[in-house]
Amino acid sequence: MSLVCAGINHHTAPVTLRERLSLGPDGQRRLLRSLSEPRRGAGSAFAEFAILSTCNRTEVYAAAIERSASALDLSPDLAALFSDLAELPHETLAPHLYHHAGSGVVRHLCRVAAGLDSMVLGESEILGQVTGAHELAADEGTSGPFLTAAFQTAARAGRRARAETGICRHPASVSTEAVRVLAELVGGLERQSVLIVGTGKMGRLAGEALRAHGIRQITVVSRTSQHAEALAGEWGAAALAWHDLPLAIRAADAVLCSTAAPHAVITRELVERAIGPGGDGRRRVFIDIAVPRDVEPEVAGLPGVAIHDLDALQQHLEGNLELRRREIPAVERIVEEELSHFEEWRRGAALRPLLGEMRAHTESIRRRELDRMLRRLGGDAPPALRAQFDAFSQSLVNKLLHEPTRRLREVQDPDQARTFTAVTRALFGLESDQPQTTGTAA
Repeated sequence: MSLVCAGINHHTAPVTLRERLSLGPDGQRRLLRSLSEPRRGAGSAFAEFAILSTCNRTEVYAAAIERSASALDLSPDLAALFSDLAELPHETLAPHLYHHAGSGVVRHLCRVAAGLDSMVLGESEILGQVTGAHELAADEGTSGPFLTAAFQTAARAGRRARAETGICRHPASVSTEAVRVLAELVGGLERQSVLIVGTGKMGRLAGEALRAHGIRQITVVSRTSQHAEALAGEWGAAALAWHDLPLAIRAADAVLCSTAAPHAVITRELVERAIGPGGDGRRRVFIDIAVPRDVEPEVAGLPGVAIHDLDALQQHLEGNLELRRREIPAVERIVEEELSHFEEWRRGAALRPLLGEMRAHTESIRRRELDRMLRRLGGDAPPALRAQFDAFSQSLVNKLLHEPTRRLREVQDPDQARTFTAVTRALFGLESDQPQTTGTAA
């Protein structure tokens, strides 16, 4: 069985494209269910699926059941899914897509979970997002043994990276970096009035970072009033209802947006109602860390208004994470160690049916020959002697199988593995129509 991955992220696509492919939990479930339907073209080629969708990436992981095709040959099947999701022609989307196959899939997933592929190097949220992606796929019944092993390997790599290196020792996340950039833009936050739109994890982290900067003029707005009131109560901040959003914007110097809405919630028309079409003489900064974006790009055309989305934020992040960058080689070593463990598991999983058949075949011969010998001795053979013959024959068979078993387990080249498997089946007289996954496993 082959592993394959296709995706886009902040390295390959702007936020305008990433937001078209962003999927919430409900969207991920719908896509997983459609992928698992055999009537779909992709569904006939793949046996397992998982989707990882965050602010900065959307990736589809799959285990292929095609025995003759390489994983990269199957990547176009996944690429077509992205074109359907984004409602864009393949020619437009293709330059932004990346593909991984075989062990490269597990290496990439380990690097993602370890924070090496994040916008903010070593950020902590991604490990939970990787784990959650597999849990969702498991709930939908689309993750099987190969994707389960791959995601478990990545989770171990992520945990080890954080425990054994300093990749996340110096606190940073998109939310905290957004606040740092905001402070640079407005020249200090202590006397600023900041509006937080959205009470999810990103909004909460942003609020904590604002309080750490000494700001106390915080207002929280959410579509769910209870959420806004609860969070504001923790911080000693103000909470306003969603219909008061124009009022809240008018009173704010800065607006930090992080909702999970599938479309922009702060439109040009709404901001015009708040400050007037000609502005009100104040300068306002909108920091939009949501995907899809919360703030319409047209809002930047209003007087005194500036918008910084994730793409703009990324430009500010460069050059500020040197301490974490020093830890990259150590994290890469962890990734390679975990990848080696996965490869050992993969070879064992692929060979397990063959080795089981070898054991069953030789055990049948051993017992048949042992019974024949004991019959020749007559019925007077003492139990102790019978036990000795039984132990001796077991030991002999184990020693005879040890070397071929070891050599089979050590094979890494897929073509050689296919050859060894076929020869072993022929030499032992095993069934030739058994699934032969050794050569195409990840």
